[in-house]
Amino acid sequence: MDKNTLLAVVLSGAIMVGWYALFPPPEPLPPEVVKTVDQELTDRTKNSIRPESNELKVEDSILPSATPLSSIKEVDSSLPSKEVIIETDNYRLVLDTRGGIGKSLQLKHFKHTKPRLTLSTWFPFLTSFIGPDFRDEITESNRVQMFGNHLEEAPAFAHEFKGDTKTTAMFRNAVFASSEDHVVQEEGEGNVTLTLTSPIVNGLQLVKIFEASPDNYILNYRVQLINRSNEIRPLEVLYFFGEQRLADSAGGMQQVSHEGPVFFFDESLQTESTENIENELTVTQMKWLGVEDQYFIGAAVPMTPVRNGFFRAGAYLSELQPNQQGERKLSPYFGVALPPTNLQPSLLVESDFRMFYGPKEDEELMKFGHKLVMSHDMTLEVLAGPLLDLLRLIFGYVGNYGVAIIILTIIVRIVLFPLTFKGMKSMKRMQQLTPRMKKLQEKYKNNKEKLNKEMMELYRKNKVNPLGGCLPLLLQIPVFFALYSSLSSAVELRHAPFIFWIGDLSQPDGLGITPLLMGASMYIQQKMTPQTAMMDSTQAKIMQMLPFIFTIFTFTFPSGLTLYWVTSNILSIAQQQIINRIKTPELEH
Repeated sequence: MDKNTLLAVVLSGAIMVGWYALFPPPEPLPPEVVKTVDQELTDRTKNSIRPESNELKVEDSILPSATPLSSIKEVDSSLPSKEVIIETDNYRLVLDTRGGIGKSLQLKHFKHTKPRLTLSTWFPFLTSFIGPDFRDEITESNRVQMFGNHLEEAPAFAHEFKGDTKTTAMFRNAVFASSEDHVVQEEGEGNVTLTLTSPIVNGLQLVKIFEASPDNYILNYRVQLINRSNEIRPLEVLYFFGEQRLADSAGGMQQVSHEGPVFFFDESLQTESTENIENELTVTQMKWLGVEDQYFIGAAVPMTPVRNGFFRAGAYLSELQPNQQGERKLSPYFGVALPPTNLQPSLLVESDFRMFYGPKEDEELMKFGHKLVMSHDMTLEVLAGPLLDLLRLIFGYVGNYGVAIIILTIIVRIVLFPLTFKGMKSMKRMQQLTPRMKKLQEKYKNNKEKLNKEMMELYRKNKVNPLGGCLPLLLQIPVFFALYSSLSSAVELRHAPFIFWIGDLSQPDGLGITPLLMGASMYIQQKMTPQTAMMDSTQAKIMQMLPFIFTIFTFTFPSGLTLYWVTSNILSIAQQQIINRIKTPELEH
């Protein structure tokens, strides 16, 4: 660099410093992205998805300016309203140009309900216990509908101007112009975009840009709020992302998974009950937020800074079966609030969101990123996760989840067999000791210390562990609960058939055949177990009631879980038969 160039740089720097000292810049706007209207067409024509980031950076959303304000055409406010559609291989999004709101988002690969054979078909009073038969389709095309459309106050992609109900109502009734009527993502095609542009309402204009990606359930949503007036507009804007979808069924299966508001904060999953929401539940510094149920989730990640996220709850009347009186229920919906801003004339505020509306399939949740996979939360996940992965692996070979559950049960029993075998031998040995134990109890009934000492000596001489018989049961309890959690939350088992009358492994056995088989096998297993001979009369009566009690419970369990239980009981009976035929050494005196 020569001396003249260096001198010019130094003088330029000095002038800039002096200028800012004499004429300081105005206070910066809040941290949402504010851009000139000249950038609008440039931004609108860009079809690229911004790279995913775990940090919200203002710089990431600033794009170069190229288009003058004079080239932007005004919107005809007299346009009639209509439905416009974005269609991908995975979902079909229907938008209403009146208000620019989401009317429907159907998942193409998932049915809302599946007909099944159930006793409630002939005995309607059993519907609340074992569930309906789903003879009637509840939604259009009977696909899973991610927008419930049962709350008028907060449709998906609606907006609210806090403290300005008039402008909010005007925008809700305004008809947006659409860039396309029907956008279909062809095979092998990249991202597709649809833009909705509102007329100027009370000096403001909204542009909503929807961008769909192939081979996933991701929807990129960009909103531009433009000040078309000549005045500074103080604004506090709320954007809504939809309410929880309507449940699949009424009655029958017990819900073990969380349903309602969910968000990810401080590297952990946070859930809330819908009933606990009073007016509004505010969450800050979350990575993502949404509403979930047993198998599906709608979630949003702010890609540009927001003030906070929020949840609200609205009331609606359910109508789950024809000719039934509706029941008043609460449904949550969610959104975000932008920081308050004084929007200057001819400037806009742009907000970017990355949305997910789809199933809780680990592969799909991983595509979305942002640790959304944590929403597939399971009890005893350290066991439930590997068991579910193994079940999927087996299914890849056999092609039937019912058969896969049976094979998985056999594998679990083989793994636990050494300990189970040892425990069964211990129980049989304890059965042999029962007469001597009763004699000791009678002899030292008034001396507990002496009784305990003699009993321990009896165990030592005969090499018996009094707790050994409990070990098989204790080992199976966490496995059972882990399987209960994984089978109840695995969307892969939803509507998965087994054989004959079992057409949906995620729903209870409507005819009650597998629960009855479970109860019968449990009763036989009890009769063959030596430990029952060592119980007093009260304990024996309680044990005799257990098969009946658990049979009632399993009428509401997913049939996949009952199938596991029946298979496990049959294997236990076979193991007990083997143990009973093995001769044990004579007792030591």
